[in-house]
Amino acid sequence: MLSKRLIKLTHTILFSLVFLASVAALGVSSAIVKHYNSRGYPPVNNHGYRDRIRILLVASVWTTASAIILMIGFLAAGENNAVFGLLTHIILVTIAFLLFLIGVSSLTALTDKISCSKSGQGFEWCKVVKGLVAISWIDTIFIFITLVFLIVLACMARRRYGASRSTLYLD
Repeated sequence: MLSKRLIKLTHTILFSLVFLASVAALGVSSAIVKHYNSRGYPPVNNHGYRDRIRILLVASVWTTASAIILMIGFLAAGENNAVFGLLTHIILVTIAFLLFLIGVSSLTALTDKISCSKSGQGFEWCKVVKGLVAISWIDTIFIFITLVFLIVLACMARRRYGASRSTLYLD
């Protein structure tokens, strides 16, 4: 059976990785939005880029805030706090996962066939947009691993205690 110490350690590591990747995606996406708002979006599919990059900006803000709240709340609130229990974790992480998956998959589809180095295909900040796609996929993978961890804990808690006890600890 998983110990409290192992759950706390795994939680801290996973949410730290999610937080760091989200902060990186937040910085890149906000810089792109600021740049394109002042100078205009790429001439082809300008609304497509605008909408997709803004979805990733929202996903980054949501994930960064959720990671901070869940990490601090879980570590500070104690073991039997329903506010920072499994259901809260699963809901917030699922929303973050869906936002990132929608944003990064649609931006990938838009930039997949574009080569930034070829003349005529690239656009201003093309490599930065491709970098946003890369860091967003990394963040999506971290969030997915965190979601799997939470679902496994929920299944173990459900099997052991029933639906009434929903903290992250299994003792």
